[in-house]
Amino acid sequence: MSDLPTVGGAVFEESFGDRVRALLRARPVADAADNAARQMWGGCEYDVVTLALAAIDAVIAKQGFDHEVTYDEAVAGLAVLAAGAHPERSIDEHGAVARYVVDALLNRKEREAPFSYQVSIFGRDDDGSVRHRVAMAEFRLLTEHEDHRRGVNVLRASTDAINALVGGLEFDVEDEQAAIELMLARQLERGAFGQAEKAAERSLLLSIRYADELRTLLADTVRDIRTVLPQWVREVPEQLERNRTHLEERLATESRLLSHLRGALDAPDTEPEVAKASVRIAALLEKCRQRHTELHGKLVNARTIFLEEQARQSFRPVGGLRNPDILDGVLLPLLVLRADMAVEPAEAFAVLVSGSQAPRVVRVADLVDDLLAPRRVPSPEDPPIPDEELGDPDPPAIPPEVLEAAACLVDEAELPARLSDLLLSARAAYLPEEVERVIVLAALWKYAPETAQDVSTAVDTAARVLGAAAAVDADGTRITLPGWSGDDLIVAQDEEALSRWAARADREAS
Repeated sequence: MSDLPTVGGAVFEESFGDRVRALLRARPVADAADNAARQMWGGCEYDVVTLALAAIDAVIAKQGFDHEVTYDEAVAGLAVLAAGAHPERSIDEHGAVARYVVDALLNRKEREAPFSYQVSIFGRDDDGSVRHRVAMAEFRLLTEHEDHRRGVNVLRASTDAINALVGGLEFDVEDEQAAIELMLARQLERGAFGQAEKAAERSLLLSIRYADELRTLLADTVRDIRTVLPQWVREVPEQLERNRTHLEERLATESRLLSHLRGALDAPDTEPEVAKASVRIAALLEKCRQRHTELHGKLVNARTIFLEEQARQSFRPVGGLRNPDILDGVLLPLLVLRADMAVEPAEAFAVLVSGSQAPRVVRVADLVDDLLAPRRVPSPEDPPIPDEELGDPDPPAIPPEVLEAAACLVDEAELPARLSDLLLSARAAYLPEEVERVIVLAALWKYAPETAQDVSTAVDTAARVLGAAAAVDADGTRITLPGWSGDDLIVAQDEEALSRWAARADREAS
């Protein structure tokens, strides 16, 4: 126990755990390199570590821009590098190596869950005894996200991957970037162009980290402002002002460094190696300035986004709960649109009717787990009431014999006919008054169906009495049959017969 302070006294410091966590960020890449030997192509000794860092670097280079790297693009880029390392191997093998590396960075073996490792935390009590506890270190390297504008899945490097690539722990981006640019300026002044290029690369990676922090805040604001409202009240206003000042300083510093590099390039006695390094550094600084300019625009609009989302999410009126008129309100307006204009509302309507749209980033393993989950045991229901306790069913509104008599009378009549003629036929056959009433109700339903309250019953009754295709119309003639008043309706077998009746009536009138 007495040898511990001399062997590793730093293990008891609070920052020691952070150093261990930083070291573990490289473990997934090392594990992927070790497991590569068990692949079909393992005997060719592809440099998995270099390919993994190249994949992370490629993702970071386009992260935050309009065209971020997709999974297929990352695989294609690594396949080119694999082909360069072993051109004698097949194209399929190069693609398999590339997919293996990208899948390892995504942790697809564990369904893209975070990498999880145990970390031992040591401490000392006041009496000198050693305390030990185990903590879990969880992190991601690459993650998949859906790009709604392009309709594809894109890859993004996590903060842990960026920190691992630039070789740092958790740090304040503003202070780190200011220090990097100060170091870069001094390196350029004394001509240390090799070190200056590394500092410029580090500054670019920090810019990406800075952009991701702001993008996450704005994305959470648009998604649900309630999750970040306390931050907007206390922290975000000061953070935005501090970020704006930081970006303005960075843009001014980058312009000054670019001017210094251009002066070095224009000098007649500049060595070729220095000129090449200056060009590379200038390209990196130009990328930094491009990102900072874009980020400055997002910072300026951040407050506007917050106010707009607050109005949209907090003060929008509650939608009314009513059934839409599918025919007149949805179908007919959609049919009169051009095909290209009808696609979007038709798809939106289909999604709302059929259910939520499936996300592009799906987890098949989760679906398998759900399907294999134990069956839910249904809760016991109350026993049904015995039939003798239910009572007699309610009698039908219209007796079946009345409907049968009305249907037979209409079948025997010569249609088209006036409603009064049908009623006179019922009286001549000495049928009950209920038969007359059923015929009148069926004719009225066919003439003005919106007046019926029980739609299903009215449709069935009218179809059974007059026929499913029957058509009824009025021409202004009043009914003179005792006991009834109103229009003497015209009852026909179908619309075509009704049209012939109207045409013949017009000819007779003329």
